[in-house]
Amino acid sequence: MKPRRVRALHARGLVDWRSPQLTLSVCAKHAPYGLVAALVLALVPLAGAQSGEPSKEDPQRPKTVRIVLHPQAEARAALKYRLLPPVSERRPGNAAVLWNRIPAEQTQFFTQFHAKDGQGEKIERWLEVPLGDPREKELRKEANPLGAGVIFQDMDRAARFEHCDWQLPIRDEPFLSIRLPELQQTRVYGRLLAAKARAEVAEGRFDDAVRTFQTAYSLARHVAEGPTLINGLVGIAIASITSKRVEEFIQQPGAPNLYWALSSLPRPLISIRRGIETEMEVLYFSCPELRDLDRKDRSPEYWRRTLANLFRTVAQWGDGGPSDQSSAAAAALALNGYPQAKKGLIERGRSPEEVEAMPVPQVILLYAIQTYEELRDEQSKWIFVPYPKAREGLQRFEKKLRDEGRRREVMPLASLLLPAISSVKFAEVRGEREIAVLQVLEALRLYAASHGGRLPEKLADITEVPVPENPMLGEPFVYHGGGEAAVLEVLSPPGYEPRSYSFRYEIRMVPQGKP
Repeated sequence: MKPRRVRALHARGLVDWRSPQLTLSVCAKHAPYGLVAALVLALVPLAGAQSGEPSKEDPQRPKTVRIVLHPQAEARAALKYRLLPPVSERRPGNAAVLWNRIPAEQTQFFTQFHAKDGQGEKIERWLEVPLGDPREKELRKEANPLGAGVIFQDMDRAARFEHCDWQLPIRDEPFLSIRLPELQQTRVYGRLLAAKARAEVAEGRFDDAVRTFQTAYSLARHVAEGPTLINGLVGIAIASITSKRVEEFIQQPGAPNLYWALSSLPRPLISIRRGIETEMEVLYFSCPELRDLDRKDRSPEYWRRTLANLFRTVAQWGDGGPSDQSSAAAAALALNGYPQAKKGLIERGRSPEEVEAMPVPQVILLYAIQTYEELRDEQSKWIFVPYPKAREGLQRFEKKLRDEGRRREVMPLASLLLPAISSVKFAEVRGEREIAVLQVLEALRLYAASHGGRLPEKLADITEVPVPENPMLGEPFVYHGGGEAAVLEVLSPPGYEPRSYSFRYEIRMVPQGKP
């Protein structure tokens, strides 16, 4: 689903990310579950938008981001600063218990936070104003980003539990009807923590800001421990707005250098693995009876009902067709698809006699599910490969699905469920790239600290620390300049809109002693 279509759905009131009643079936009449995950994906670039004033350049060119750095060597103890809670502060227990308890204990605060022109809107207005802008202090005072006192203490504690089990009933309830109110609440936590960190950075309280970064990144990872793709994508969004605050942090005079803190983060910081594993099974969570289609002791009526139920589920994922038409539609599908399904099962090794003996709906189901599994696995195998190679494989698969999917399928299961997966993989690597960019900026500060406040002419000149590559491309970042000014080009693979997914960092290094 393209971002503009997602925004159109939001504008029409079909998607409300502040709603406490979000379920996995949100927009089910307009998109299948796999694309529901893509709706959340659309929030990630909004939440994690880069700093700097909007560029007036050609929209087909990358967005310009202006960065001001100050030389800063690493701390005497290189790992003095950490961006996740250290082992000594972690405790056994389930973080979800405390994350879920916070809104129940602070209902008045959150009611006021969400009110029209409440603290939430004031914080958003303040976050849009760069630090150093004459309006920033006044807006900060009005937003009162540190005013959540006890809530911040509870979040600090929750972030230091060793694991987080949201206990979603994915095997006990219809999968697409599972409600996710706690997931929406975590987005509020992410905004609050981003505001807290920014206020601490603005006031020069760098150690406090680092601890808040720990809490925020830990929250993002806790969210992503949930078993759905939406969990992973919301985790990525929370990590992204946190990285935005880290970007502000490293631009402040006297801010500690976080190169090694960034280097010690897990890669990827937020993994989509668990959500992908659930996505691979989503069909069976919705229709458990599809796991056992070889039974010979079921009546033709049983197979007719099973096919109708599957068609009803597919209709909900697709165009939201009326469920009372499912039986008739399933019968028509059987009539039209049976010859192809019969031929396909025989080609896969079943004897003609065996296939002839099966009820028609069973033949349709076996062929449809086997075709879906083949296409699903052909795509899913690339999810666990490093992105530059995965992208090539996913692009080949998507072309194949467009060209052959409808022809191979008697029921459009793969065509509905699979297209969003590539976008989810892209979201994961985009989070990796944000961390890599921050590392490059900190490497530049390290270099300048030992080279008279000057930037290198090329990244290869930096020998103090390893300079990360662009994980989207599997090659070095494009960099040119030197002295007091340079440009870092943060590019995306071909096919992605430059203004949304590529950036041109215009970097100015301010030597020590200069304003």
